[in-house]
Amino acid sequence: MNAAVIVPLDGSDLSESALPVAEQLSSGLGGPITLLTSGWGSTVGDLESYLSANAAMLDGPCTTLIVPDTFPATAIANSVTTPQDIVVMATHGRSGIGRALLGSVAEDVLRNTTNTVVLIGPKATGMTPIGGGTLIVTTDGSPRSAMILPTAARFAKALQLQVVVVTVGGPGGDEADELERAAAAAVGFFLSEGSDASHQHLIGTDVVASITALAEQLPAALIAMSTHGRGGIGRTTLGSTTMKVVHTGGCPVIVERSKS
Repeated sequence: MNAAVIVPLDGSDLSESALPVAEQLSSGLGGPITLLTSGWGSTVGDLESYLSANAAMLDGPCTTLIVPDTFPATAIANSVTTPQDIVVMATHGRSGIGRALLGSVAEDVLRNTTNTVVLIGPKATGMTPIGGGTLIVTTDGSPRSAMILPTAARFAKALQLQVVVVTVGGPGGDEADELERAAAAAVGFFLSEGSDASHQHLIGTDVVASITALAEQLPAALIAMSTHGRGGIGRTTLGSTTMKVVHTGGCPVIVERSKS
């Protein structure tokens, strides 16, 4: 069974910026799109009309799901029915599905599911072609950060992406050697999965700025990151680094909470 691509909408233009990204991912991954909304005090008829209008603008199979009077993160997490399903959502919204900002909802979703979540930050555009582009995959050398590799490989293969494994740190020393070994292992994994892959070590201490600058320079179609790590890519927790990349970067970010 192909993965479902679940898109939470709240009635705002920002939440709807996830739709072009979801459409491209659905086409590449081969799964249907499910448009999801929830609202306190809204009639089911209004919500149905809203979702139907958005569904009519999409190519390919699309279903709609209304979860009235439910906390948004709960509604989204409960809509995920298989481990392969992915959630594609913007990180900010006008009033949220459930009168909560989509930025906080996105973080709540990540805390409540181990499924893949693709986040579109306020500076990202959903109109950039993804298929055939470049996928940045970050690692800090820890086993937790490496947990994103199978998901990243799945996206790379389905969307024919060129992979660039990225590490950030100093120019030498034990840390740089350890990052080099981790990156080499990651590159080898992607090559074994049939994707073209290379490694770039970025010199610096500002991890977020380094990653987002490279993403703009390439340019990258997607970035893949775990939400937890030891701290090696710039001596900061990968969870906070991930959310900062989402909020400041110019492309969607594939995020997955480590399962241990």
